[in-house]
Amino acid sequence: MEERKDVFIQVVVYLIVTTVLTVGVFVWMFMKAKGGADPGNNIGLVFLMMWTPGISAFITSLVLRDSIREYGWRPGKLRYLGYAYVLPIAASIVAYGLVWVVGLADISLEVTRNYRWARMLGLQTPVPVVVGLLSKIFLGFIMGFIFALGEEIGWSGFLTPKLSKISSVTVTSLIVGGYWAVWHYPAIIGGMYGYNTPLWVSLPGFTMVIIAASFIRTVLRLKSKSMWVGVVLHTSHNLYLMGIFRDITVKEGYADWWVSETGLFMGVVYLVVAIVFWRWQMRPAASEG
Repeated sequence: MEERKDVFIQVVVYLIVTTVLTVGVFVWMFMKAKGGADPGNNIGLVFLMMWTPGISAFITSLVLRDSIREYGWRPGKLRYLGYAYVLPIAASIVAYGLVWVVGLADISLEVTRNYRWARMLGLQTPVPVVVGLLSKIFLGFIMGFIFALGEEIGWSGFLTPKLSKISSVTVTSLIVGGYWAVWHYPAIIGGMYGYNTPLWVSLPGFTMVIIAASFIRTVLRLKSKSMWVGVVLHTSHNLYLMGIFRDITVKEGYADWWVSETGLFMGVVYLVVAIVFWRWQMRPAASEG
């Protein structure tokens, strides 16, 4: 009972610290926006925002004298890292693919021939489609990994394993996913994040996508005992679902209402993928217990 109380206190303190720091960063971002700047294009501010959950985890552990060794610094088994990388791609293929097939949006690979990622490698654009895609897959993953690490030290390293000690996989996933989604809301509402869809579309769509990712992350974190599965999942999610697949989708009409990170159809598909994966992975654990 004492351990559950201690863990509960750790979770509450972490959420308070994260909320306070996040509000501070958002105030700074909105002040810059009021001055005419676009904080969404300020890589320093975006980096700081994405590292807020990790910084909050370190502060919480320091204040409560909790060891950071439990964050899950070892990589764990390779197959779980593989699942983390592949599942966002699978959800993207299904959601975007169906939208393309039924004609709700068109696909065009032309944008990949002029990717800045290719120019960053010293290549002169336009380049072949395959070269453009590989350049973003390579450089985009590296850059995205560094940014996602800041969030996942908090979500995967601290919050998910703590909550899993006092709640079920389902409750843990809903709490972490719910907070993770709400954590983004000021940026979406303020127009600094998202794809110019109405809030009644973007907020529900985004919330479904994030909670689905949270379910996958919780399962992978518990099975692998590694924080890195969350970092890989987050990076792959941003690279493919938000990046490559959206890049090659012709964004006319209501395309972003259906797919992208705020798309309603993407949210439904991602939830289905997450639930199937959760049931498949957790069934053996239930039978062993």
